[in-house]
Amino acid sequence: MRLILCTAISWALVGAGPLYAQSEDEAPAPTDTKTTVEAQAPGPTDTNTTVDAQDRWIDHLHDGVYSMLWRSASHVDQWFGSRSEDWVYQDHVRGSITPALFWDEYHGFDQKFRFRVKFPLPHMDERFDAFVGTFNRDEYVTEREQASGAIANQHVGGAIDDDETLFGIRFRPHKEGGRFEADAGLRLASPLDPFVKGGWRYSRGTPEHLLLSLREIAFWQNSEGFGVTSRIDLERIVADAWRVRWTLSGTVSQETQGVHGYTALTAYRTMSYMRAIGVQVFTDGEFDAPVPLGEYGIRVAYRQRIFRDWLALEVRPSVTWPKELPQETRKASWGLGIGVQMYFGDEGFEPRPATF
Repeated sequence: MRLILCTAISWALVGAGPLYAQSEDEAPAPTDTKTTVEAQAPGPTDTNTTVDAQDRWIDHLHDGVYSMLWRSASHVDQWFGSRSEDWVYQDHVRGSITPALFWDEYHGFDQKFRFRVKFPLPHMDERFDAFVGTFNRDEYVTEREQASGAIANQHVGGAIDDDETLFGIRFRPHKEGGRFEADAGLRLASPLDPFVKGGWRYSRGTPEHLLLSLREIAFWQNSEGFGVTSRIDLERIVADAWRVRWTLSGTVSQETQGVHGYTALTAYRTMSYMRAIGVQVFTDGEFDAPVPLGEYGIRVAYRQRIFRDWLALEVRPSVTWPKELPQETRKASWGLGIGVQMYFGDEGFEPRPATF
C-alpha cells in the first residue's frame, strides 16, 4: 500500500511540477532531548519513531500544497478589490490532486494526473467562486459525457480522453428548489478556447422517498459552437443501505451527429466511514451516427480511506462492449483504473465513489 502511495505522489509531482518546496527560511524542527534518547533506545519505541518519520513527508506535502493554493486564491481575489484576511481563504479554498494509473488490454498501461481547486471571491460576491483544474471538456463544459470525478473514465477500447486545464468563474446561488447557475472561463492553452454556459436546475423530493432532479443547460465554446444539454435524475435509498440513481441525458450541438445521449443506472453503498463500493451500468451513443449505440458496459468502484482523513484510494475495474463501425463485431474490452486522491480544505474523505 505504501509503495502504491509513494509512486502515485511521485506522478503528481512530475505531472504538476514543483507544487511544493520547503522555504529556505524555514527553521529546522526543534530537537527534543527525550525524543532523541527514546529514538536511540532499542525496542518498540524505535520502530514507531522511524515509521512516524517516514510518514511525516506526506503531511509536509499536504500542508505545502494547501498553503500555495490559498495564497494563490488571495492574489486572484485582489483583481476584484483589496485583499481579505488570510483566514477567509484558508477556510474556503477546496480542492484535490489525483494521480492515477490505468490498464486495458488494447493499450496497456497509461497514467493521468488531475487537480481541481475552487476558491472564494469575497470582494466580488459570495455567490461567485473561481476554479482552476484539469477537466474533460465534454464532461464539464457541454456535459455531453458522464462526469468521471477525480479518475477519468475509460472509453472505447480502454482509451482515455485528454483533459484540458480550465480556469473560470462560477455563479451558484445558495437556495433550494429551482435555481439558475452559470459558468464562464477558458482553456489555458494555445490557442485560448473560451466558453460560457448557463443552466436551470430544479430538485424536488428526498432520497428516502424519491428525489427528482432536472437540469437544462445552454452552452457555447469557441471549438464546439452552440449547444443544449438536458438531463434528468431519479434517486432513492433502497433497503436502507443502497443509494440508487437513474440518469438520462441528451445533448445537441453544432458538433454532434443528431442527439448524443447516455443513460446510467448507478448504485453505491457506504460500508463504513472508511470505505464504500459502487456499481454502474451505462449506455452511450449518437442517434444519427453510423452505429447509434456506440458503447455499453459495467463499472465497479471500490473506495477506501488510507493513512489520513484526506487521502483516499479508489480502484475501478470495468468491462465495456464498444462498436464504432457497422461492420465491426462487438467484443468485451476490459479496463482497470487505480488512483490516490489527496484533499485540501475541509473536504475530507467521502465514502461515496468519486468516479460516479
